[in-house]
Amino acid sequence: MLRTTRTLVSSLAVFLVVGLMAPSAANALSLGKKTKSDASTVQGASITVQLFNRGQEPQVITMDGKTYTVQPHQSLTIKGTSGTSVYANTTGKGYQKGDLLFKFAPSINGGTIEFN
Repeated sequence: MLRTTRTLVSSLAVFLVVGLMAPSAANALSLGKKTKSDASTVQGASITVQLFNRGQEPQVITMDGKTYTVQPHQSLTIKGTSGTSVYANTTGKGYQKGDLLFKFAPSINGGTIEFN
């Protein structure tokens, strides 16, 4: 009887240890080559744009209800998701306050947009 109890307890201990290790081993196991997704195709992926103010006056833009000021001859890097609109909050050459300056798109990711 003692031998059967000892075998049963040992078996349960082994199953318990294996059961606790299984989730971490499954996460560490590589089942082949991992593919890296293209950030431009992922919906909601972050797009980075650098704004450069060529003018002599500070320019203010509005994006998602937040305002950003770009000082003269300075740049500002902003991030947004595809489809996010950026509006002028000051008047400049070629645009008025409230005009749409651009929309975030994968094609402008990492680019520079100059305005004055």
